[in-house]
Amino acid sequence: MVCPSEREALLKFQHELIDPLNRLSSWGGKEDCCRWFGVICHNLTGYVIEFHLGSLSYEGYYGEADKEYYMKPTFSGKISPSLLNLKHLRHLDLSNNDFGGIQIPKFLGSMGSLRYLNLSGAGFGGMVPHELGNLSNLHYLNLKAGGLLSIC
Repeated sequence: MVCPSEREALLKFQHELIDPLNRLSSWGGKEDCCRWFGVICHNLTGYVIEFHLGSLSYEGYYGEADKEYYMKPTFSGKISPSLLNLKHLRHLDLSNNDFGGIQIPKFLGSMGSLRYLNLSGAGFGGMVPHELGNLSNLHYLNLKAGGLLSIC
């Protein structure tokens, strides 16, 4: 079971999101948050180690009837700094969403345990914060954005 501070961090994160497809309907209640959509916890410690909230991208894997559903961005809104309370998070995927051109949050650069960060196609804009350079454990970074991001 996840520690209370991690559960609270996830609920604060959810509160800042707009979820038009109701994919986070499993979040809340008394259920162990390791069973929530997109949350993966370590088998022994129970800490949240992976967070998969990237929308499914349609690449011909689904039937034509499903195409429209899978091409819709899942989430929009804001990225809550409550993610900083997920101290053991190694994998963060927010790809293929629609964050409306907001800048990639600088605080992501303080998430020192991250090894994987995928923000591709998530609708971020502006300058890529130099704080991402602090992620010394990062093995994978995807910021592919279709021209919305700038690097200086």
